[in-house]
Amino acid sequence: MFETKLEKQKALLVIPNENDESEMRMHLRSEELESLVSTMGATPLSIITFNIRKINAATLFGKGQVEEIKENVLFHEPDLVIFDTSLSPRILRNLEAELDICCIDREEVILQIFADRARTREAVLQVSLARAEYSLPRLQRRWSNLSQQRGGVKGSRGAGERQLELDRRQLENQIVALKRELEEVKRTRDTQRSRRQNSSIYSFALVGYTNAGKSTLMNALTGSDVLAEDKLFATLDTTTRMLSFSKDIKATISDTVGFVSNLPHHLVNAFSSTLEEASLSDCLIIVLDASNPDMEMAYNTTNEVLKELGCEEKERIIVFNKIDTEGNDFALSRMRVAIPLHIEISAKTKEGLSELMDAMKEKVLSRAKRKTVELELTDTEALSRLYRFKIVTDVNYLDDKVVVTYIE
Repeated sequence: MFETKLEKQKALLVIPNENDESEMRMHLRSEELESLVSTMGATPLSIITFNIRKINAATLFGKGQVEEIKENVLFHEPDLVIFDTSLSPRILRNLEAELDICCIDREEVILQIFADRARTREAVLQVSLARAEYSLPRLQRRWSNLSQQRGGVKGSRGAGERQLELDRRQLENQIVALKRELEEVKRTRDTQRSRRQNSSIYSFALVGYTNAGKSTLMNALTGSDVLAEDKLFATLDTTTRMLSFSKDIKATISDTVGFVSNLPHHLVNAFSSTLEEASLSDCLIIVLDASNPDMEMAYNTTNEVLKELGCEEKERIIVFNKIDTEGNDFALSRMRVAIPLHIEISAKTKEGLSELMDAMKEKVLSRAKRKTVELELTDTEALSRLYRFKIVTDVNYLDDKVVVTYIE
């Protein structure tokens, strides 16, 4: 596993275009990769893009493209090359041998960011497990601290091979231990969740692409102080707060880890207990960044992850956040047409929050238990008590009685 903590590394970025993506989409991919690499702690030097017409099973890229990457390595003198795709252990080893430099893929970049940002015990365990499972098939990589060059000399690798087996066994034992610890943490979290669910309190979950402003919105709605940074994956741990609409109407709201395009499946699995907040909630609040020129991609990515979590049929409120920020008006106009039922807000300036709160309150009330009672026309005291202690939703005056509907 590659580490960036000791000193700031310089990186050459390579983006393969395997699906004939548009120039605009490739530009947005470049911007996102630069942001990911910077968040990881490395310095992007230059970006190379290649159209992949036919995948080379050994190196992904064609021979001429590998030569071009090699020339850029010699010119820019980076510390590593980062590829904006997931690469198999075999392809990574072959590229490192061809380029004579450390190579990492998009998956490893995200894992490194997650490792740096994990705070709670559960998040640390989840990231550690994901990294261990990622590293296991890659132990033979030339530029890894777990390389087999520790034993023997060139041409004599017997001791190194023994070290490799020891490393593999140690990593396998670590994976087993981490899974066991995570099960214990999951049992504790399940107990806490069951208490919340048994309380019959309506629950919301904030979901969406990373850096869409979910944590800022959480703070604006609840007055809490959840960590909110203008960075990718600022939130890895689920935070749940109580939200009050009035004295008698309350709900819980949870902030969840942000999604990203091409999020590795085993990372989704590793954070399944965190992401379960979305699947167990009564309603999803999908937060989209209105200043993002690729809002549509962010929305599609969010829906893909939600589908993987089994949340495609769940109730939802769609929010366009950051409307106070300059962005791509064309992208925003397209999304306004594509998703007419949405609420536009600024979590930062609190613009549109009252409309969002009203929509959320309506969801809570729609699920609440209602009771109907009949009162004598003269029993004004009973009617007054209902107004004072219950949430009255309907009053119907008949000839000889009053029919009152209220929420328990």
